[in-house]
Amino acid sequence: MKSAQTEQLFTLMRQAAHEFYYLCRKAFLAMMALPLPHLLVICLVIAVALMILPLALSIFIAFMIFKLIVILLAININKNQKQARQLNQEQ
Repeated sequence: MKSAQTEQLFTLMRQAAHEFYYLCRKAFLAMMALPLPHLLVICLVIAVALMILPLALSIFIAFMIFKLIVILLAININKNQKQARQLNQEQ
């Protein structure tokens, strides 16, 4: 049973590698058919996309952390004010 599963896994990996090679070959042939100015524009678009996506994700995470800190501070301040009111009422 193990060998059948292993054989299926190897077959799947071979097919995936074959498909990846096929797609890379098609992309290479498509890029070779493009004129250089178009290829330059495509490379710049890919570079900008690879630069902006991680930046946007990191800014999003930073703002979410900032929001969490502000919410925790607000909860803590509210709790301290309630405790101070209770102490003032007891005295």
